[in-house]
Amino acid sequence: MAGELNVTGLVNGFDMNSILQQIQAIKSQQILMLKQQQQQISDKKTVISNIQNILKNLQSSISNISDPATVNAKSVNVSNPNILTASITDPTQVSEGAYNINVSQLATNQVYASNKSFSDKNASLGLNSGTLTISMNGNDYNIVYDSTYSLQNLADEINRTASVYNGNFRASVINVGTSSNPQYKLVISGTKTGADNSFTISDTGNAVSTLDLTNIQDAQNAVATANGLQVQSDTNTFANIPGLSFTAFQTGSTVLQIQKDNKPITDALQAIVNYYNQLVDTAAKETGKGGKLSGEYGLNQIVNGIFNQLQPLFTADIINFDRTTGHISLNTSKLNDALTNNSLDLQNTLNNVKNNLTTYLNPYTQFNGILDQYNKSYDSQIQNIQNLIDLQKERVQMEIETLKNQFIKMQMLQAQMNDISARIQATFGFQISK
Repeated sequence: MAGELNVTGLVNGFDMNSILQQIQAIKSQQILMLKQQQQQISDKKTVISNIQNILKNLQSSISNISDPATVNAKSVNVSNPNILTASITDPTQVSEGAYNINVSQLATNQVYASNKSFSDKNASLGLNSGTLTISMNGNDYNIVYDSTYSLQNLADEINRTASVYNGNFRASVINVGTSSNPQYKLVISGTKTGADNSFTISDTGNAVSTLDLTNIQDAQNAVATANGLQVQSDTNTFANIPGLSFTAFQTGSTVLQIQKDNKPITDALQAIVNYYNQLVDTAAKETGKGGKLSGEYGLNQIVNGIFNQLQPLFTADIINFDRTTGHISLNTSKLNDALTNNSLDLQNTLNNVKNNLTTYLNPYTQFNGILDQYNKSYDSQIQNIQNLIDLQKERVQMEIETLKNQFIKMQMLQAQMNDISARIQATFGFQISK
C-alpha cells in the first residue's frame, strides 16, 4: 500500500518479521482456546437439536396410535378391478366380510344435439327472433336470439347464460364431417350426471325446429346391487354402504372383500420403538466418556421418563425390553392377538400411552420449551465467546502494530547510525591512512 512503512528485514542482526510473527502466534493462543471452547458449545447445541428432533418425531408418531381409524384400519380387495375401484372411508363403520356388487347401470348426463348439420358454424341461421329456455332443477335459463345468430353464436350465448347464472349445462359446436367438408352440429350437455340433473328445452322462436334439436341421452342414476339390495347414485361413485365407497367404471359383477388391516397401527408403534431406541443410543454416546454432553445426565432422565410412560405397553406385553442394550422391541404376535381379540382394551391402553407421553414430551418439544431454552443459552454463550475473540484479535493487532512501528523506528535509527558511521570512516579513516 502506498505510504505504508514495513519492517524490511534484519535490525542489528535480528529477523524482525520472524519475531513479529512469533509474537503474534503467542498472543493468538488465547484466541485459539476461545475458538475451541466455542466449538465445544456448538457441538452441544447440535446434539440438543438432534435430540429435540427425535422427540418431535416420537411425539408425531404417538399422535396416530389412539386414532380409532388406525387401530380399526381395514382394507378392501376388489375381485374384478375392471368393474370398479373401492376404498375404505371410515374403518369404524364398515364391517368385515364380502360384498357381492352388481353394477347394472352407469350414471349419465342429459345431452341434446341438433340432427341438422351446417357447413359454416359462423353463418347466420336466419332464425326468427325468440328465446330458448333450458329448464333444470326448477330453474329456467333463457337464451335470447335473433335472426343474425349463427350456430356458434347460439353456443356462446348458452355458455354465457350458464356461466352467469350457474347453470349446470354447457354448449359446444362439433364437426361431424371432415376438415374439407365440415358438418357442424350444436350439442347441449348437462355438466352433472344423475336423474335429478335432467333438463328440457323449449323455444318461443324457431331455433329448435330449425336445428332439429332433440334429446339423444337421458340423465340417469347409476344403479347397482350390494348383496342383493339395490342402491343408486347420481354419480358413478356409491357411498351407500357406511364406511365404504366404490366407483363403477362399467356394468358387471365383482366382489369386495373387507378385512382387518393391522399394518397402520403396527407401523405407528414400530416408529415409536425406533425413535425410542435412537434416543437411547444418542444418550449413551453423547453423555458417556468422550461424548459431547459427557457428564450431563439430563438426557438420561428424559429417556427414563419416556420409558415410564410406555409402561402400559410393557404390561400388555406389546413392547419388550432388552436390559443388555436398553432397547425396546415390538411384539407383533401379542399386538395382532390384541387387535383380534381385545381391541377395546388395546384402544384404552393406547389412549393412555398417547395422553401420558404427549404430556411428558410437551415441555421438551414445544416452542420456547426446555430444549429451546438450552439452545438459546448455547447461542448466547457462542456469541459471548465470539465477542471475546473479536476483542482479543483487535488487541493482538494493535500490539503487533505498535511493535511493528517500534521496529521501523529502530530500523530507521540503525540506518542513520550506519550512515553516520560510514561518513566518519570515510572522512577520518582516509586522513588516518595518509
